Amino acid sequence: MEVAGLVRYPPPRSPLMNLENAALIVVDMQRYYLESSSAFAQFHTDKEPGCLDYIHQRCLETVIPNISKLISRFESAGLPILFLRLCGDAEDRSDLQRTFSKVHHQAAERGYPGLYPLRSEPHSEVISQFSSADTERTFCKTTYSAFTSAPSFDARLQSLGCQTLIFTGLATSQCVETTARDAADRDYQIIHVENAQADYSETTHRASLYSSQGVCGGQILDTGDVLGALAHNDSN
Repeated sequence: MEVAGLVRYPPPRSPLMNLENAALIVVDMQRYYLESSSAFAQFHTDKEPGCLDYIHQRCLETVIPNISKLISRFESAGLPILFLRLCGDAEDRSDLQRTFSKVHHQAAERGYPGLYPLRSEPHSEVISQFSSADTERTFCKTTYSAFTSAPSFDARLQSLGCQTLIFTGLATSQCVETTARDAADRDYQIIHVENAQADYSETTHRASLYSSQGVCGGQILDTGDVLGALAHNDSN
């Protein structure tokens, strides 16, 4: 698989692709991002009609099926899967990073309360397609990076002995890339699964991957690459 404008790193035979100590990270695949009935979707669509069409279509056709394949394979291999959720605990959303808090209040002023749902509210949940997103595997954050606002996330990774993090989810240039950069600073090896991530445009998605690749020193692969590496590990 070639991604235009991106430099490919070594194929699965590279030592970096030994996934014995890898964890699959599923970032912010939540109902409020992906369901048209949510205040998030309705506010942004009212503000800029069609702005969510690309990301919703890509998630439906590409990202969700590929993450589902990865989840199934990681579970069968007994490898960790961790889910992230962006949501608040404070009623006024004062605990959210300032950009999220600002947009939340702008939406409420325009008649769309609950743009960023509370942790306890159904729209903050991981989408139902990923039934393995139980409490034990899920970490809530209030910032772009899970390392900033969910300290138990890093603690769990360390307790599991994880060395490589395989990133999927939303949005490539925002919470995915920011968490990956923080992970690289903590000496985790980074793999981005290109066709298991999405952004609000193809251009932003690819630019983010290119930028993250340079900073994190990781790999940009597709779902087939990762599944092939797992099969190769099983055979050795």
